[in-house]
Amino acid sequence: MKIKKAVKLVEETLPSKRYNHSIRVAETGKKMAEIFDGDPKKVELAGILHDLCKYEELSDLYQSVTQYDLGQDLLSYGSEILHGPVAAARLKDQYEIDDEEIYYAIYSHTTGRAQMNKTEKIIFIADYIEPKRTTPGVEEIRDIVFKERDLDKAVYEISKRTVLHLINKDKTVHLKTIECLNYYNLHSEQ
Repeated sequence: MKIKKAVKLVEETLPSKRYNHSIRVAETGKKMAEIFDGDPKKVELAGILHDLCKYEELSDLYQSVTQYDLGQDLLSYGSEILHGPVAAARLKDQYEIDDEEIYYAIYSHTTGRAQMNKTEKIIFIADYIEPKRTTPGVEEIRDIVFKERDLDKAVYEISKRTVLHLINKDKTVHLKTIECLNYYNLHSEQ
């Protein structure tokens, strides 16, 4: 899929606030791709499309989880987790976006996972640090990326903060997020 077509699809599908977020994620990701020797075109496409299914009805997301055989465990989660895997599967099926790096970048941006590819890490991080994000501690993550230049440490810190946030809210933590935290705890220089 060409970037123009992706932008048009997202613009037609998402509310303007989320569309603008997606464009910022793509732009942030492209800057990171330049720094970390990633593929800016793959990163841009994944960034634009990562939230494509964010506002779908939960029942539709559940149907897609079943239709695309994404795993029964996903049926225990809400749209905040499901929109990534469903978007990746739908884009592969309906728009023939079958590049593995782009697929996993979109699929995993909601949970992370162990052993992410470079495009995946960049989108996972860019989604968290894009310029309009104001999450407490986001500046520390931006410094890890742009000053320390350490993707693995940024993934670890985001995973850790996500797990702590969910625990503090008495929310269920997806197993892939725990695996991501543990993997990057062992494989990053903190």
